[in-house]
Amino acid sequence: MYSLVLNALSNNNLRHRRRLPLTHPLCSICSESTNTTTTTTNQNGPSIDKSRRSKGRPHKRNSFQGSYDINRLTAAHPALHPHIIIQAHSGRQTVNWSNPESVRVLNTALLVADYGIHPQYADLLPMGALFPPVPGRADYVHHMADLLQRSNNDGNIPLGRQVVGVDIGTGASCIYPILATSIYGWRMIASEIDPTSIRSARDIVTANALEELIDVRTQERSSRIFDGVLHQGEVVDFTMCNPPFYTSKGAFQAENARKLRGLSSGMSNNFGGNDNELWCNGGEVSFVKNMIRESELYQDKCLWFTSLVSRKDNLPKIESIMNIKGKSRRKSGRRHMSIGSGHKSSTIIMWSFLDEKQRQEWGARRWS
Repeated sequence: MYSLVLNALSNNNLRHRRRLPLTHPLCSICSESTNTTTTTTNQNGPSIDKSRRSKGRPHKRNSFQGSYDINRLTAAHPALHPHIIIQAHSGRQTVNWSNPESVRVLNTALLVADYGIHPQYADLLPMGALFPPVPGRADYVHHMADLLQRSNNDGNIPLGRQVVGVDIGTGASCIYPILATSIYGWRMIASEIDPTSIRSARDIVTANALEELIDVRTQERSSRIFDGVLHQGEVVDFTMCNPPFYTSKGAFQAENARKLRGLSSGMSNNFGGNDNELWCNGGEVSFVKNMIRESELYQDKCLWFTSLVSRKDNLPKIESIMNIKGKSRRKSGRRHMSIGSGHKSSTIIMWSFLDEKQRQEWGARRWS
């Protein structure tokens, strides 16, 4: 059985640091848009949440709540100070969002101030590597915590090393694992195929003394997602992924040129990255479809499989694979839950082969 959750997730989000010692049809769907929740069940297809939509906000546990405390960030990371400018119309402190280095240093300051990450984080990234906007990455981690909380019998977010997650394609930045360990103390497996990115991720782990919590593993086969990363019999609680979006290098270059033209309107120039971080044959649709197919082989080894989807019009293409009848899938209902979306939004797609009772049993067995 697939239990699918769709979460429209703002990419402009962050959380206060805490260092802590599918069915045919699909089952559950959640898409974020407002602070209200509407749940419906339909055996024949997804029910649509018609609740009124409002401007989205960062996750409630996100330390970034729409504005930057520049004084606090410069105190934590003095290297940010030379990049501060004053807005002419408001007199407020900010950075030049069209300057890649300014954006890079700002995000480093966020990691230092809110998550205790080593200030040399950015220096450890290889030239041209994707430097992730920290707020949105942190929001994904917080939504993973909410998802696990629903399967925890005591109603609390499960914390510490007993929770194990997998970041598929961690990239040179290793951003999701370092946030997950910093905020919730989880153990993380970080998979990657590119040798340069693997070296960078391991350097970041070592610089932050996280070797006991983050295991960077090499994926030797580009056609595989979990196979070759998860050890035989290994059990994990969730997977997460920010898949390559573009279908080819040419498609990325065309979009990159369009974004560069938009810088005059204040667009942030934080869309660099290495080839393997940005594109693959078939783009995110093909990548996530392959992930769903392969996840069936690990249906009793993982509570929740998840991935980001950058474009809403890709969702029907991805969901189509979940509507093909299969012997191993049982029928259940669907659910849409609106909880917030922002100016830049993505979707978290989540699926589980376990029903609600089995998910509760999973939590009791692993986190009690």
